[in-house]
Amino acid sequence: MKTHLEQAMECVVNVYHQYCILDPVDDYLHLKEFSKLMKEQAQPFLKSTTPPNLDQDGYIKQLFEKADKDKTGYLKFTEFFCVLGLALNEGHDRSHNLDEGHGHGHSHGHGHGHGPGKPGQ
Repeated sequence: MKTHLEQAMECVVNVYHQYCILDPVDDYLHLKEFSKLMKEQAQPFLKSTTPPNLDQDGYIKQLFEKADKDKTGYLKFTEFFCVLGLALNEGHDRSHNLDEGHGHGHSHGHGHGHGPGKPGQ
């Protein structure tokens, strides 16, 4: 039985492959494919992080260019991690602000605490 993290990682790989084969068929995300992926799969992230001076397309292009470390005009899977990391961090930050009264809108049960000490304590 796969763990939740294994399932999530497998999902990320599958989503990446679903979009990188659109046009052209290869193992890279070109801007058009990346834009479609972000608009269809990461809308909450885009809504909460798009700067007020940019439209969504401009922001997606900016993210793409920042992630394209080797300036090839496409994102390898490893470069896609840059954007994924931003989205994960934003989602994590948002999870702490869901419950205004407590300021920590999710449980850190099952050993996921943020406090000092070893994980699981």
